[in-house]
Amino acid sequence: MEIKTTDLTVDGVPVRIYTLQSASGLTLRVTNLGAAALAICLPDGTDVLLGFRSLERQLEKGPMFGATLGRCAGKLLGGTYVHNGETVALSQSHGLHHAHGGVRGFDKRAFETVHAEADAVTFRYCSPDGEEGYPGDLTLWVTYRLSWDTVELRYEASANADTPVCISNHMYFNLYGHGAGHADAQRLAIHAAAAAGLDGSGLSDGRTLPVAGTPMDLNRPVRLDACLEQPSPQMALAGGFDHDYLLDGAAGPAAVLEAPGTGRSMELETSLPCIHFYLCDLGAAAYPGKDGAGYTGRCGLCLEPMYPSDSLHNGLGPSPMLPAGTPWRQYTRLRFRWNGEAQESGIASEEE
Repeated sequence: MEIKTTDLTVDGVPVRIYTLQSASGLTLRVTNLGAAALAICLPDGTDVLLGFRSLERQLEKGPMFGATLGRCAGKLLGGTYVHNGETVALSQSHGLHHAHGGVRGFDKRAFETVHAEADAVTFRYCSPDGEEGYPGDLTLWVTYRLSWDTVELRYEASANADTPVCISNHMYFNLYGHGAGHADAQRLAIHAAAAAGLDGSGLSDGRTLPVAGTPMDLNRPVRLDACLEQPSPQMALAGGFDHDYLLDGAAGPAAVLEAPGTGRSMELETSLPCIHFYLCDLGAAAYPGKDGAGYTGRCGLCLEPMYPSDSLHNGLGPSPMLPAGTPWRQYTRLRFRWNGEAQESGIASEEE
């Protein structure tokens, strides 16, 4: 493992960059700032994660490239919820709503590094009672582990009061390369028969919508630009794909991403019941990305394992409410191919 010291300090905690490499040459670069993934470089030399030009940009309001989301990922309409007869008000970071942990969520916090070795690094963050409005003191551990062809993320959290918890990650993928653009030329499959509906403002409307027979049906790998060319009221409301897909729970990967013509693909497996699929559009003005890249248009996509957005209110999936003293444990695995053929075995499957 290579550990790089930076000049940046956040809340008195020095920011570090950790580089892990597997025997195959698969490389993972992470930082304790936001427990974020900065790069995933395949052995063919392709970096498939979008990223900031500088770590300081991560502290600004923006895309949250590669960062850990919490205390609760997704959106909470109105920024309030009722628990045990009491109304709890969280910070409003998305208009009148709460999103991805608030104004300064976990993506902008400096984690403590508690374990670092050649194939894994573990970060810890202690979120105090009242931070962004959340009740109780919560401790979160985020572990990145690298094997031959697999990047695994493991989350463990516990709190001393009942509190909503849903940790996810905001990686933006482009298997053609982070600066290649045209992420909508990728093929994507998500094994879900239904998605959560959106209202006229692009927020959850509490409905479950079957995707069969619509441009949003991703049960077989499809080119995303072809889906966008078809009329879809839901995609019109979201400006494209920005939806919760309610996973079927079948064995095997929940999602498969492919870059046609390259031999590169990624399988995503998760213990969480939903994937929020966001095909970003950063507009015509170049957003300053890493390695001198300028990101424009539909240049990356997010696959965020989580609970359905606003499930505290709409009941579309498991509630993110974590009882005091109860451990919260979840995982996501990303298995890569870079020559069109199966690689040696990655991390063995382990059910939670």
